[in-house]
Amino acid sequence: MRSEAVKVQTAGLVVKEQNVGESDRLITILTAKYGLIRAFVHRAKNVKSNLVSSTQLLCYSDFTLYQGKTAYTVGSARVKNVFFGLREDIEALSAAMYLTELFGNLAPENSDAEDLLRLLLNSLYLLAEHKKPVKQIKAVAELRGLSDAGYMPDLVACRDCGAFETPRMVFNPVTGSLRCEDCGAGAPGLLLSLSAVTAMRHIIYSDAPKVFQFALSDAALPELSMAAEQYALQQTGRTYKTLDFYHSLPES
Repeated sequence: MRSEAVKVQTAGLVVKEQNVGESDRLITILTAKYGLIRAFVHRAKNVKSNLVSSTQLLCYSDFTLYQGKTAYTVGSARVKNVFFGLREDIEALSAAMYLTELFGNLAPENSDAEDLLRLLLNSLYLLAEHKKPVKQIKAVAELRGLSDAGYMPDLVACRDCGAFETPRMVFNPVTGSLRCEDCGAGAPGLLLSLSAVTAMRHIIYSDAPKVFQFALSDAALPELSMAAEQYALQQTGRTYKTLDFYHSLPES
């Protein structure tokens, strides 16, 4: 009975949805306090239901949930933000879809995920408002998200000789380590400019409010984008259909 069920009230972002039966949906919500929560939305396909708009993918809402044995049920939901600007730009929307899929893989269940939620919400806001280049927002979300989830790369100095910087450095996305230009000669990895390496260091080591506050040249930004993406793919050990779609777009 609902009166006996545990009620949970929380704000959260819908990062995944799937149809269940003829009229219901199962959504995955990223919350600050509880991490990932799976919840059923009953009669979600009913156009008269007030849950239709507030429980859709990429929607940030205030939820009232009732805990069941294996999942929650959405009792009510009130929209906080639906990031309308994403619908105006297919590149921004596709990047947003990929990031929600990635964070849905990184975030824990039944555990604190405040940093990940804040980072993803800020990323979606910047994408929707076109505040930064899409490649930059995506790279920040990937590198900082992985770091917050426990996959922080070691970018302090060359892993072999300890050199802090050389004009170009080699980043290995499998080990998450850095080599200077000399030690990295012939070693596996991505050859990056010092500008790209400096940006990566800023992303993972700066205070959270400053993580997006940097600029890169047109030459260095693709290097950062590739390094962050390869690191995300290697560390999560999987592929993402949303990322494939992002790359299928012209000049993405």
